[in-house]
Amino acid sequence: MTEAKRFLRSVRDIDKRIEREEEEIERLRAKLEAGRLNVLTGMPRGGQGDWTATADSLIELEKKYNARIREMCRLKIAAVDAVDAVEEARYREVLDLYYLKGLTWEQVATAMGLDIRWVYRLHGRALTRIRVPENKTDH
Repeated sequence: MTEAKRFLRSVRDIDKRIEREEEEIERLRAKLEAGRLNVLTGMPRGGQGDWTATADSLIELEKKYNARIREMCRLKIAAVDAVDAVEEARYREVLDLYYLKGLTWEQVATAMGLDIRWVYRLHGRALTRIRVPENKTDH
């Protein structure tokens, strides 16, 4: 994998991790809320477990989530700058749609009105035009 592809793919990868963590945070919040309601209403806990431990887990997960959001912002800015620096509009478009907007290759081809094989060729050519910022490929 080229340095440019590794750099741009890191943006997509962090997006996916953030989505998974958001789901986990929502699950823990729901679990906490259920425990809080049980305490307030006097209803039996029904196996809710120790909600203090759940709260601690939620706080820790939210700290990690916030750190990833900050990293994602730095990476996205660097990636947008790198894509914007590509002179050819078609190359910028394929890179933007796939790496920054998160579309599938089929969706990129449809959005650009091109055959998917041509999109792959444009992508390969576009990657040779990307200048990767220093220290941005090891995420």
